[in-house]
Amino acid sequence: GKMGNIEYFLNDNFIVLKMLYEHQIDINGVMICPITQQELAYMSGFSKAKINSILNNLIKKQYVKMYNNTKGRYILLDEAIKIIRKLSWLKKLFLRECS
Repeated sequence: GKMGNIEYFLNDNFIVLKMLYEHQIDINGVMICPITQQELAYMSGFSKAKINSILNNLIKKQYVKMYNNTKGRYILLDEAIKIIRKLSWLKKLFLRECS
């Protein structure tokens, strides 16, 4: 749709968070996001250094953690899930207003 990319108006942290959210899989009842920084860089068009800095920031602020300290295995913490749900809801509202 013409207003499809509300992400464009949101900051880069959210873009990375949303990519993690959309790539979660259920492993023994734990939602894990198996994705490398290289893949995140490729999908977002950001540099790998930028992805690294955003991820470190998200981890520091306790939105994301590494699963078993393993590279390329991330878990979204509750606060991150809340933010994504809230923003997805706002996005729906926004799209309705604009269509």
